[in-house]
Formats: sequence, structure tokens, C-alpha cells
Amino acid sequence: MNKLFLSMLLLQVILFPHYSFGQGHSFTIEDSLAIKRTSHDFEVTFNAHDAKAFAALFLPNAEFTNVVGISAKGRKAIEEFHAPMFEGKPGFYSFKNSTLKNGVPKISVIKPDIASVDVFWTMDKCLLPDGTELKNRRGLITFLMVKADGKWGIAIMHNAELPTL
Repeated sequence: MNKLFLSMLLLQVILFPHYSFGQGHSFTIEDSLAIKRTSHDFEVTFNAHDAKAFAALFLPNAEFTNVVGISAKGRKAIEEFHAPMFEGKPGFYSFKNSTLKNGVPKISVIKPDIASVDVFWTMDKCLLPDGTELKNRRGLITFLMVKADGKWGIAIMHNAELPTL
């Protein structure tokens, strides 16, 4: 029996060398608080209409996809994508007077340094490129967050609009 157990353990170590056992760290309450803080800062920077601070929440090579499927890759591209909308530039969606409210993040830990985070949101005062106001918007953001160099950041973000109630 001991030989079988040791053989199985050795096989696991060989086949799964990067799995979470043996890495010497685990997901902590501090990690949970840091992820919740990022969700909060996402709302704050969005409502401040600060494209640079908003993009800083993303990892340098992050991917962002909005509710209509348009994507931006990389922190600089994410900043440049949002700047005209935060400024209310004609011909773009306008978030200049929008208010985003995030719900409580639901964190699903994949590995101690990787988490999937779902955040329901609501928004008012969004303008379409033609000037039509969208009221009572609601949706769901899914973040794939990664802890790199001791700090949590958004690696991938997908946003989905949900039907109004």
C-alpha cells in the first residue's frame, strides 16, 4: 500500500509540477480585500472619468472587451479607448456624465494568484454616439485577475449588458 501511495504521489508531482500544492502560498484575506479594492477603484476611476487611472488597474498586457464586443489590448490601448468616451467626445459613446455603481464582487479562486471575479453593475446617463440617453443600464463584468509582483491586476475583462428589469 505504501508503494502504491508513493508511486501515485510521485506521478502527481511529475504530471502536475505547477499545480498549487507545494507553491508555498495560498489565497488570503488580504488577497480578497485587494481584489475588492480593485473593483471599488474601477468604479471610482470610471466615475472620475480618468482614463489613465482607469487603465492603471489593468496589467500591462491586459485585454478589455466591452458590451458590444469591441476589444483593446494593453494598458495604453485601454486608456486610449476610454479617453474619448470619458471626455464626451462627439461620435463616441459618452460616459462624461455617467454614474457607474458596482455590486459586491463574487470572487472564485482558480489558484492563489489567479481569480475570476463577477461584478454586477448599474449605470445612468450614458449617451449613444447620436446623443440618445440610455437609462437604467445594468450588466455583468467578469474580471480574470492575476497577482503579479505582489499586486493584483486585471488581466482580462469582459463586460455584458443585461436586459433592464
